[in-house]
Amino acid sequence: MVTKTKLDLFDDVIKSRTPSAVVVDPEFDAYRDLAASARQGRLDLHFRSCGAAAMKLARHLEVDAWLVASELDDMSGHDFVELLATVRGASKVAIVDTSGAGSRQRMIAEQAATEVGVDAVLSQPISWADLEELLELTVEERGQRLKARGIVGSWAALPVSVGAAVVAMAVLMIG
Repeated sequence: MVTKTKLDLFDDVIKSRTPSAVVVDPEFDAYRDLAASARQGRLDLHFRSCGAAAMKLARHLEVDAWLVASELDDMSGHDFVELLATVRGASKVAIVDTSGAGSRQRMIAEQAATEVGVDAVLSQPISWADLEELLELTVEERGQRLKARGIVGSWAALPVSVGAAVVAMAVLMIG
């Protein structure tokens, strides 16, 4: 029989509320927004530059999302995704492509990604919103995650508040 201590239960609760993501990319510059989200406690983020190191991590860590570059230090991103299929579970996987949306290269990348079982193809730079979309978080889930961290308020109210502030500034400038 396995027993858990209070500390283990607390760790489980924290992990269940904070999504975890692994970036497998030799170039880390495109993930500054995600790194900022990790510093704010919204995300548990890990970086690996090669597929072999990421596979070692995959065997020991439960991950919600994998962000994989099309080319890694030791293999292609598609080869890594095929290896990851054996241990990925319910994790979402996105290939991070450097070609522009709508380009011929992007269409080829999307087709290849679909063939290996990727959930999405994303363009750099990757934002927190991109990760939320990949994880398919609803507005309620976002609000629950914020409340769990002591940040009160609705995500749906944010655009309204910003819009109201813009209107107020315009009235002051004209008036």
